[in-house]
Amino acid sequence: EEEQDADDGATTIAWCLPLPGAAKEDLRLVRRGDELLLTVGPFHRIVRIASALRRCTVSGAALADGVLRV
Repeated sequence: EEEQDADDGATTIAWCLPLPGAAKEDLRLVRRGDELLLTVGPFHRIVRIASALRRCTVSGAALADGVLRV
């Protein structure tokens, strides 16, 4: 998902991942080099960041309505 910020013209790219039933307190998200490590309770997932996005900064994450948005 890509959005344009009207104030400074910066482009924001959001990664949205459905996590039905996940609770915020069970969620852990860490960036390690060119990977995002996601842990939800006993489940783990490693997502490789595309080369075009590796210089980007992760500005935040939110879990709402069963969807994690990074």
